[in-house]
Amino acid sequence: MAVAASTGSDPTFATAGEQIALMERRAISAAELLDLHLARVRQVNPTVNAVVALDEAAARGAARAADEARAAGRSLGPLHGLPMTVKDTYEVAGMPATCGIVALKDHRPTRDADLVESLRAAGAVIFGKTNTPEGAGDHQTYNAVYGVTRNPWDLGRSAGGSSGGAAVAVATGMAPLDIGSDIGGSIRCPAHFNGVFGLKPSFGLVPLRGHIPPPPGALTAPEMGVGGPLARSAADLERALDVIARPGALDRKGKAWRLPPPRRRHLADFRVALWADDRDYPVEPAYLDAIARFADDLRRAGVTVTAARPAIDPAESHAIYTATLFGAWGTGLDDAAFAAYVEASRGLDPADQGWAARVGRAPAQSLRDWLILLEKRERMRWAWEAFFRDYDILLCPVMTTVAFPHDHSGVDHTAQMHRTITVGGGTRPYLDNLIWPGLITVVNLPSVAVPMPHRVGGLPAGVQAVSAFLEDRTALAFAAAVEERLGGFVAPDLEALAA
Repeated sequence: MAVAASTGSDPTFATAGEQIALMERRAISAAELLDLHLARVRQVNPTVNAVVALDEAAARGAARAADEARAAGRSLGPLHGLPMTVKDTYEVAGMPATCGIVALKDHRPTRDADLVESLRAAGAVIFGKTNTPEGAGDHQTYNAVYGVTRNPWDLGRSAGGSSGGAAVAVATGMAPLDIGSDIGGSIRCPAHFNGVFGLKPSFGLVPLRGHIPPPPGALTAPEMGVGGPLARSAADLERALDVIARPGALDRKGKAWRLPPPRRRHLADFRVALWADDRDYPVEPAYLDAIARFADDLRRAGVTVTAARPAIDPAESHAIYTATLFGAWGTGLDDAAFAAYVEASRGLDPADQGWAARVGRAPAQSLRDWLILLEKRERMRWAWEAFFRDYDILLCPVMTTVAFPHDHSGVDHTAQMHRTITVGGGTRPYLDNLIWPGLITVVNLPSVAVPMPHRVGGLPAGVQAVSAFLEDRTALAFAAAVEERLGGFVAPDLEALAA
């Protein structure tokens, strides 16, 4: 059973913006708001296992400081006093930062990640860390350090990954805002599986120093990897983006981001393209039907929705994405893991395009091959830029399916190459769930996972709203307009989750 989110007597289900407004009106203090969220963690977290570390003492001190500053008439910034969590891929001083990796279970950084520094400077009260799969590398959230995070809509199904703990924390009212990361759908997938909003920003907008992977202390950001927010409203995504989007420390000497304003604001004014079929990429039929009904909802709201796609070869796009993704992934592997990937493809036909072959070849590709990939990606980026001259938004699936049953078979990341998912009564490779996120990731575009009003088998379902490079505000404005007209976040049944 689902219940609509309410700001009435339960401030924990107010949006981040509404919670900040409550504090500004002195209707609630930052300390009281923090206590309410900690109580919600105690209520539902034992069932869903999304929040895996707390620093209550430091958070209470930050909340008291926020209240004192407000009483003195001083603003700490746009997130003044807001309690929030962050994904356990980010280093937060005084808290564990494991990324689900056993070898890092005792890692306690003394310095915040760049993104966390920005949140604190904006007045956020960071009280907890949320779960992620081992190495942030799965569309399920489980690891040997903290265990399994469960979907609040169906405990037997995946919460998504790799920001699965983040999405569940937001969906269950444990936090109004969380920051995830995304290279293979890791913000968009959990948002889709849990019925919340998630933003994968344009590549390069958000600095990732202090994110794991790569290993602690590394300074090079992963190719295609981004950090971005998950929230219960589109407006909260933009509020968070305005805080965390800034050049890295070295670039900041001479750079500042000035993102263009949204192209449109009223829903009926957006020029929307729809790419939602399984001609090239697989999609569960019931999920496709939900997207089709959503497109009809938009048309009834006066939006022109046209079946269209950019002038690219989908098969080539997918091949370039997987070679880039697993090539970049390979640089962070230890010698044993690197050898395991290479061994997985040994002896396969050079023409084999199965997942074992794709994944195994990518880490060992030559520098020449890598530079050729970069050129191909740049050509595709220009094809997408041309496409967005005619359209403001592309709508497409987030994943192949909605939340699927847990499958934790295998002992390392190579196990994913041998798992399967059910699509339309048949089976497909598990890693096919990378295809739709990768379509957008490979060309560095911003994408908002927007909850749709139509369930699939009783489960939430989202859609990607994609806009042109660095036009993140256009995708956010579209998501906000959809939310206003068609509705947005709906809460799962917390009574069924209470410990």
